[in-house]
Amino acid sequence: MKRPNWLLYAILGFLVRIYAFLKGQRIARTTKIKGPAIVLSNHTSFHDFIYTVAAVYPRRVSFMAAGKMFYDPLLGFFLRLARAFPKCLFQSDPVSTLNVFRILRRKGIVSIFPEGQISPIGVTQPIAPAIAKLLGKAKADVYVVKHMGAGLVNPPWTKKTFGGRILTEVGLLIPKERLAALSERQILETVVDGLSFNASAFNAKRRWTYRLNDIRNLESVIYLCPACGHDALASDRHRLVCPACGNAMAYDRFGTLGGRRIDVLYHAQEEKMALEIETNPAFRLAAPVKLESYRGDRVAEVGAGTLALTRSGYVYDGTIDGERATLAFDPRNVPTLPSDLGRNIQIYEGYVLYQFVIEDVTLPTKFVIAAEHLHKRSNAAAEGGI
Repeated sequence: MKRPNWLLYAILGFLVRIYAFLKGQRIARTTKIKGPAIVLSNHTSFHDFIYTVAAVYPRRVSFMAAGKMFYDPLLGFFLRLARAFPKCLFQSDPVSTLNVFRILRRKGIVSIFPEGQISPIGVTQPIAPAIAKLLGKAKADVYVVKHMGAGLVNPPWTKKTFGGRILTEVGLLIPKERLAALSERQILETVVDGLSFNASAFNAKRRWTYRLNDIRNLESVIYLCPACGHDALASDRHRLVCPACGNAMAYDRFGTLGGRRIDVLYHAQEEKMALEIETNPAFRLAAPVKLESYRGDRVAEVGAGTLALTRSGYVYDGTIDGERATLAFDPRNVPTLPSDLGRNIQIYEGYVLYQFVIEDVTLPTKFVIAAEHLHKRSNAAAEGGI
């Protein structure tokens, strides 16, 4: 595992920093980062890798990135060029852990996004306890690089840019001398507190403004009409419109929808889904899907069928490589379903990617919300809580 080439990194890193500055990034530092070290960042946009490089520059950084990203021809090329290394999401990955230790032994800097996925609404996602175990064993300084406003400039539900301000704070979170005195629980609590961020709450106070752009595909994240409860909104340039009651919510320069915070609207969807699951013993959320998985060095379509979520488990019934197949997944082992918003949901098991492509743009988020509640419910049942 090699560190990024210093000359190439110096040139590209400088260009990245200029690009990030032009995008609106401003960096507030309380300390300089020195290797060996681990840098932790929150994750609200596809550009967070760029903003992290700009924040750490001129120091070189090696990224731990989702394994799926290396199967994209263009993105994979740049990740390998930057000496990034893959991590299998939501499961133990001894190889990626060894790569972390190898980089640290060479006094390198490792960048990790502990959430494991981009937050669809700018609110820090749950962080797995495994990060605390890794930090405890690494015994290196732990820094935090927190990006605020990145998800408003580059929302994860679109490729369009909403020009505005991004503030990145860089600071020492846990010095290596203190790590030895902390339990894994204390380390995890410190990490969660250090990365905690809510874009809607933050901008409700700061009132930073962002340039308006087409909000097409926001309906893949916010699908529930707060006026009538219809669960399939439609986008109309700067608005989401309910086809059932005509309620129209305009997206404004503060990143709110109809004057409402995005996180509040999203949590209303979670509450409605939880109520449906708890009050309906026969709860079932199903959709026709195309199945994609790793084939060679690409993610390719390997089958088609139906994916169904119920209280008892998740079942795919269809084909794989031309053969009839059924896949079953235990909700206790699936804490969430990472999603390319409006396109698919993913399940990772045994170093295999099962990517289910869904035509209805609202369904991937419904699957994500349902799965997260079913995971909590299944764990509570296993512990005797239900």
